[in-house]
Amino acid sequence: MILLLIAAGLFVTLLLAAATVATLVDNAEAERRMVESADLTRTARAGLFVRLDERLQTVRWGQRLAALLAGSGLQTWSPSLFLTAVSAAAVAAGLIVLPLFGWATAGLTVLLLAVGVRSWLDRRRKQRVDRFVAQLPELARLLANGAAAGLGVRRSLEMAASEMAEPAASEISQVSAEMALGRSMGDALAGLNERLPSRELAVLVQTLTIQGRTGGALVTALSGIGATLEERRRLRREVVTATTGAQFSGYTVIFLGFGAVALMNVLSPGVVDEMLTNLVGQVVLVVATGLFVFGYLLVRRLAKVEV
Repeated sequence: MILLLIAAGLFVTLLLAAATVATLVDNAEAERRMVESADLTRTARAGLFVRLDERLQTVRWGQRLAALLAGSGLQTWSPSLFLTAVSAAAVAAGLIVLPLFGWATAGLTVLLLAVGVRSWLDRRRKQRVDRFVAQLPELARLLANGAAAGLGVRRSLEMAASEMAEPAASEISQVSAEMALGRSMGDALAGLNERLPSRELAVLVQTLTIQGRTGGALVTALSGIGATLEERRRLRREVVTATTGAQFSGYTVIFLGFGAVALMNVLSPGVVDEMLTNLVGQVVLVVATGLFVFGYLLVRRLAKVEV
């Protein structure tokens, strides 16, 4: 019963932290739009986040974060503001847990919150990638029809964006807009593949890039890709159904590890802090953590099927 209460408390903390992050980012975006629509000078705070975003774009991990947010459908979110909000939420959650369960559980809460936010973004992008991959056969057919009608690749992309549903509509529109501004087709499609990484999209991107450089039977190539992508979509659906139970087992292993530590601290308050200051306790915690992580990775590896 106590374990369930702790798990429920951590889950509520994660939900509140996610809501805080979303509210802060949405408020900042709304403020930015209001200021721009009024043709006023940006505030110093907004300017600070703009400069931080520009700095983040110069480093690889900052570019990956921006691509992760964009791939999750959060293109308007500021990466620097997102990091600030998540850090503040993690510190706040740690301070709330600290007087109740001690330093060890507070640190565990901060780590769990950070991992939870990252997992939420990854899951959100994966869901968006899956929806986009499901639309790829239709996209390939539309591009093939456009090529058969004598349209160029950019015009075919514009036509496809106007006829398709989300998320393909916004993503293809962005590629078309980048090409209209002078960016090469290869770079625009590479940006799309970075936002929504998948093997199916990579095949379509490579086909369009190669055909755009060398020419050839684009209609035939796209028609063949459309049929292949349809078969891959059916196979992926079957694989996901077959491996759902194993993936759930992997998450259960991690939950048992965190739950065991929290339960120990509840039954004997401060015991985890004492173990951290004792050599034998440190060895036990390191070995236990290693075993839980190994079990989680092993289950994930066994459930991972490349299609």
